[in-house]
Amino acid sequence: MPLIKIFSSPEKATETVPAGTMKRLLIGERKLTLAHTARGWRAFDNLCPHQHEPLHRGTITPYQEVVCPLHHYRFDLTTGREASNRCSDLRLYKVIEKPDGLFVEI
Repeated sequence: MPLIKIFSSPEKATETVPAGTMKRLLIGERKLTLAHTARGWRAFDNLCPHQHEPLHRGTITPYQEVVCPLHHYRFDLTTGREASNRCSDLRLYKVIEKPDGLFVEI
């Protein structure tokens, strides 16, 4: 799995995506969301598996979930599962923080 550098340093990543916020990323043809949670960085497909609403417009809960802004489906950012099993899982990507940058594994 290739590592893609998305920020030049952890500090730059935090400056651009402060704790508790999300940012949409375009990596090649792939649209991802990068979330800065209380437990660190999470990356996942930007579109909700239910009806394809952009998740970067949603919210992050204190329980490490992203909430879709359209129908409020909640996805666990550790497993990708929707809280009530109403749709397929959210695809997650590994984020690696190193002194020389923030990377996502595609």
